[in-house]
Amino acid sequence: MIKSKLSLLIAITIAMLAGGWLISGQFANNSQPQKGHTENQKRSVSEELVTVRTRYLKAQPYTPHMRVTGQTERSRSVIIRTQATGKISKIIRKAGDNVNKGDIIAQLYSEDLPLRLKEARARVKQRELEFSAAKKLSQKGFKAETKYAAAFADLQAAKAFAERIRINLEYTNIHAPFSGVLSAQSAEIGDVLRKSDPVAELIDLDPLLITAYVSERDYLKIKMGQSAEVKLRNEKKINGRIQFISPVAQRDTRTFKVELETPNPRAQIPEGITAELILPLPETLAHQLSPSLFSLDENGNLGVKIINEEGRVQFKPIKIVGGSEDKTFVTGLPDLSNVIVVGQGFVMHGQIVKAVAETASSGKQS
Repeated sequence: MIKSKLSLLIAITIAMLAGGWLISGQFANNSQPQKGHTENQKRSVSEELVTVRTRYLKAQPYTPHMRVTGQTERSRSVIIRTQATGKISKIIRKAGDNVNKGDIIAQLYSEDLPLRLKEARARVKQRELEFSAAKKLSQKGFKAETKYAAAFADLQAAKAFAERIRINLEYTNIHAPFSGVLSAQSAEIGDVLRKSDPVAELIDLDPLLITAYVSERDYLKIKMGQSAEVKLRNEKKINGRIQFISPVAQRDTRTFKVELETPNPRAQIPEGITAELILPLPETLAHQLSPSLFSLDENGNLGVKIINEEGRVQFKPIKIVGGSEDKTFVTGLPDLSNVIVVGQGFVMHGQIVKAVAETASSGKQS
């Protein structure tokens, strides 16, 4: 009996110890996973932060330029016409020739004008002698005042007639009114021309004009007399000054004509070639960036992603004000900006990221 009670007691004790061991093991197992889960959660949050590389960029003074396509043009031109009727006897200068002011480009037959001029001048000498004699007699009182006046009138008429013949003879020589290039020829030897018929076209290419048309938005940015640069199709660059800004817009395009004047010695640059007019605009503060850093927001706006003081990504819309293929100057960013230079394509506006300064990385990215 005693043995059976003892066996029961032992069995109960063993059961209690086994239960306690099982319970303690369960609590131990439950506490360990909870602690590990918390650490894993923290590690997971840390691993979710995207790492981006950033660079601090400060705005710098920049002079933007307006680029407008235009063309070269003559500074002036004239159609040279005859001042008398006659037949062309000689063509001295042809189309394409450079001429100086006063050069004879063509001649008309003079007919009998040289002989008539000699006769007229002889008549003037005769009238001068007659007038001199009449004057002396008038002074001595041997001749009436009316005779003296008639002699004076005859002398003036003879001079006028001789001058008219001289001018007609001079009109047989057709002169260049200014220095330039003959761009066209309208008459040939043997052509009979009436007064005011065209003989040739003369253009002046020195100075040379570069004309272009600017929009309403850019019209007020241009000033008379400001310096500008011109880039020709052969990559040659020349400098000049704005000498004309149209006060009236073109009705069909709403653009304004602008003319730049530049020296063109010996007419080296012809008329009618394409030229790019590069006009400097007022200086502004801008950031120099590589186009590879640009991105678009959901509305299609061009911008750059930066990191703010809270470590969040901010999309900043920008405006391109100048630059080239490998570097661009933009406005719209804070004066000192922490720009994302690597990883900008994998982060969103408002997202918290892990920013690594470029100086702490192994290399630079533009």
